[in-house]
Amino acid sequence: MKLREFEGKKLFTQYGIPMPRGFLLNSGEDVRDDIPAIGYPRMLKAQVFAGDRKKHGGIERVEASSDFASRAEGMFGRSVLGEAVEKILVVEALAIAEEYYISFSYDTDARSPVLALSPSGGSGIADAHVVPIDMTRDLSVSFIQESLTKAGFSEDVSGISEIVRSLWELFIKEYALLAEINPLIKTKEGKLIAGDAKVILDDAKIAPGERRFIEMDGDIAILASGGGASLINIDTLLHYGGKPANYTEYSGNPSARVVADLTRRVLERPNLKGCWVVGGTANFTDIFETLNGFLDGLREVRPKPLYPIVIRRDGPRQKEAFDFLKEVAKNEGYNLHLYGKETSMSESAKKMITLAYGKK
Repeated sequence: MKLREFEGKKLFTQYGIPMPRGFLLNSGEDVRDDIPAIGYPRMLKAQVFAGDRKKHGGIERVEASSDFASRAEGMFGRSVLGEAVEKILVVEALAIAEEYYISFSYDTDARSPVLALSPSGGSGIADAHVVPIDMTRDLSVSFIQESLTKAGFSEDVSGISEIVRSLWELFIKEYALLAEINPLIKTKEGKLIAGDAKVILDDAKIAPGERRFIEMDGDIAILASGGGASLINIDTLLHYGGKPANYTEYSGNPSARVVADLTRRVLERPNLKGCWVVGGTANFTDIFETLNGFLDGLREVRPKPLYPIVIRRDGPRQKEAFDFLKEVAKNEGYNLHLYGKETSMSESAKKMITLAYGKK
């Protein structure tokens, strides 16, 4: 879930990251600037998801009280890259001495979170210094300060490192996929203030009943368990010549209902040549419960799927689940191929490709 700036600002404030003083205006309300009084000049910032808001009329500077109402009402009357402006964040204009860039995100190549730093905020982020983070260790002050120095920060970095540390705590504790400050402003008075707040939260963590789903161009439907492992499995399928039809995953011991709903969504796509249900050895996921959910969803798909379905799963109640599925395959005619821990996940990818495409 992508947050608007004012929502990100609330999180930043909770984690001790300083933000400009300001207040929120809502479309349809009287435009008032009497509370709280933050003085002039001030900035009007449209609360939309579009990037580069200033270029597209989503950020304006207001110099005097006499212009405030008309400028705010004018912003409410427009759209920014197709998104109507329904909220405006009003903040104090800062006297800027320097602008920096800080972010935490995930990198699929590094297979870890990464810290990105640049002493030039705004457009300078293309040259950001990117540092992979070892999740087996805490993010120490010395690591942060060393990273800042390598990124080209020439001044005393102790204050900046505190903000980096606070942003890291937000990133981890709030299950963020991205936590970004661009720019981190150093004012002429020497204060450090986050000029913007960009945060994307992991839907699978904040809304466990909902699962991320991405359409792809292939013809093998995939139901994977385990966020990082599912990406590796898709890479493996591609490596052996498979064509994934989607990305989604159902880790976290979901109920049968959640898996059934996801199964229907995955298998409703036309012209599929196979379905691959894959995951490692679970510790807490009830394999019988989740595969019952898969079967519930499978039975609701029309026309009835007759293509090969490869299931590679292991964990609590796996034997019970497999015995049940074998009986279902025999009685209902589903083309099920069941594999446990004796078959690696990559080997099951090969089997899926052989069955779907007739390749050896």
